[in-house]
Amino acid sequence: MAILPVRVLPDPILKKEARPVEVVDDAIRKLAADMIETMQSGYGVGLAAPQVGILRRVITLQMPGDEPFAMINPIITNRDGERIVREGCLSVPGWTGIVKRAITVTANYLDTEGEGYTIDSATELLAQAIEHEVDHLNGIVFTDHLQAHIDLWKAGEEPEPHVHPEIDFEREAANDEVVSDEDRPQIEGEFFEADEALTDEEFESDDEPEPIVHADLAIYQQADLDLLDMEVRRLRSQLPELEMS
Repeated sequence: MAILPVRVLPDPILKKEARPVEVVDDAIRKLAADMIETMQSGYGVGLAAPQVGILRRVITLQMPGDEPFAMINPIITNRDGERIVREGCLSVPGWTGIVKRAITVTANYLDTEGEGYTIDSATELLAQAIEHEVDHLNGIVFTDHLQAHIDLWKAGEEPEPHVHPEIDFEREAANDEVVSDEDRPQIEGEFFEADEALTDEEFESDDEPEPIVHADLAIYQQADLDLLDMEVRRLRSQLPELEMS
């Protein structure tokens, strides 16, 4: 197995659609094994082949406490519900965003032996990870889902404060449509392809932990993180302000 360099924005391969795997052979099995090692070296829970420069429909996942596995030619056959979640990405290291994802996801895929399987009604982190990684196979990065500039911020920075300007409280009251805070969409989960694990010293400290230094990870040794920062800040500047109701 080998640790592969992870492509970061604005690498154009991240915007290209991956091709289906026609035959699950030793080359695909090696790719899956290398992707798992790469994902783990970046403290990740998910990785898609385009992120390591391979335009094939292969993703790898590893939920906390579970064994890693590969999904070849994954197809999402059903999505149900909607929730608002925080997300990060190995290809956008150091940045966090707010996106909409399904509550449950059903997907078909092949394993590394070419056998067909179905993940039925996945929820929480697994559902989010499947959607996120399948997006990568379709040339979509989580930043493409952002609705407003306040939905994207750099690790270590506080997101800009806001007070729900998109909600017309007066209209709700006039039409007897007042919704309790509990019934409004909430940020239900967090999916970060790169989990920012804390050391024992950081965990015991009363101070805020420093963001992980992504440049120190082997997967980013060939990445231009300064160019990434400029690109993401450019994207953020182009996102609209939230419109007042």
